[in-house]
Amino acid sequence: MKSENKETYKVVVRKDKQSIALLYERYGKKLYAYAVHSWKLSEDEAWNLIYKTLYKVLDSTENYSFETEKNYSSFIFKIFVNYLRQYYRDTKKAKESLDIVHANEHYGEHEVAEEIPETNSVKMTLLKEELEKLQDWERMLLLLRSQDMPYSAIAEFVNKPEEQLKIYFSRLKTALTKRLNEKLKG
Repeated sequence: MKSENKETYKVVVRKDKQSIALLYERYGKKLYAYAVHSWKLSEDEAWNLIYKTLYKVLDSTENYSFETEKNYSSFIFKIFVNYLRQYYRDTKKAKESLDIVHANEHYGEHEVAEEIPETNSVKMTLLKEELEKLQDWERMLLLLRSQDMPYSAIAEFVNKPEEQLKIYFSRLKTALTKRLNEKLKG
């Protein structure tokens, strides 16, 4: 069944690989251009939101009826703009909270030193070494999850899908524990 000439919304209801490919072909570049030029997002940020949008569109198309491809295009664009606004709000909040942390650091080393006691134990040194090997988002995931922050909130900070964070956290924790135990035994 050829989908090149069919309206996108009629093909997408099948929810197969060809459906997502068609959405990507017809709307991916347009959404990318809008995100990068109008919202000044980086390439990675833009593509993350585009994929999120396309999968949301794939899941929700069957719940609506469309008269024309133009109506469907407006539907996709509306979902994308909502994700852009949400992303902008979340990154603005994250930046504000990071600014507060940085401002607190400038009050003096004594306050910071009192909050986080510096120990030179072997275990602490090994832990610091292993944490330094991780990517920023991985360290952030470990830190925020250790403070019982919900995955939904962490997803906003690390820019990863919420559904995957539990898996990432489990794998990171297991790998980190394994590497630390190996170093402590060896």
